[in-house]
Amino acid sequence: MGSSLQHIVLFVVLLLATTLTTQCFPSIEEQGNSTVPWPSDVAPDLIFPNQNLTSNETSIITYYSIHTWYPEGGKDHYYGVEATIDVYNHDLQLGQSSAAMISIVNRGDGKPSSLSGIQFGWHIFPWLYKDSHTHFYTSWISGGSSSKGCWNMKCPGYHKTSSRIAPGQVISPLSRINGNKSYITLRIFKEPSSGDWKIHVGANNGHPKLVGYFPKSLITGLIDKPVEISFGGYVKHRKSRPSPPMGSGYVFETGRAASFGILKLIDAQGIDHTIVADLPSSTDGKGCYTPSKIKWAQFFYGGPSCVD
Repeated sequence: MGSSLQHIVLFVVLLLATTLTTQCFPSIEEQGNSTVPWPSDVAPDLIFPNQNLTSNETSIITYYSIHTWYPEGGKDHYYGVEATIDVYNHDLQLGQSSAAMISIVNRGDGKPSSLSGIQFGWHIFPWLYKDSHTHFYTSWISGGSSSKGCWNMKCPGYHKTSSRIAPGQVISPLSRINGNKSYITLRIFKEPSSGDWKIHVGANNGHPKLVGYFPKSLITGLIDKPVEISFGGYVKHRKSRPSPPMGSGYVFETGRAASFGILKLIDAQGIDHTIVADLPSSTDGKGCYTPSKIKWAQFFYGGPSCVD
């Protein structure tokens, strides 16, 4: 089912230590304007699992590794998700990006011009920040238009409520393959009374706290509409660069792969439902970054690279 439907990949993550302190996020990097355009450097990326992921116009190649919950007629609809994920860094070059994300999207009539959604998580994106650090980020798009959407707080949209955590902020400390792991719990749901999309963050399995929200009126394509909920990783690169690592840089069979755990879907009343069964998955088609099945509310994803 997942391989036949359209997805929007919208970004996600931040890393905290054991408490939400400013030391965990030593700097804010919001400017990140590049003189050389990167596709969707204002609005979030749109990804379609069955399409040719090589763009002839921009020579950009995308690989992804995600699970998705799809709304179905006659069944419960969910309007949020919570996940605990580990955070990593890689030394990337201009023309490469790597991310772990949660997205909430409505595909409208199925055309790219009607896609609307929210994405947040962590990513490494040298074109946007002019560095190879791992950043917490948010993004949104309304109606598939680059004029109605943006990264972080580069345009009005996301409302920051935390004095310690902001989109675009560098994440530290990070997980080590053979050392300590650092985790962040990400939570987003549509608040029942206001209809606003609330974003919460928690450190190392700590209870997630409200850090900001997207107003209901910002993304009209999500108002009173069923949504698809996706989570996982993706990478992008120009043809002139190798495909970068995703997650920890290891495939799940090695036992060292990055993970999404303690997965929960959130219903219209704000009640959590632990994900106890596998969900449809979508990948690059080459098996380079294939996710594991969801078991006990957890799955693993990622890999080192892929030969185009």
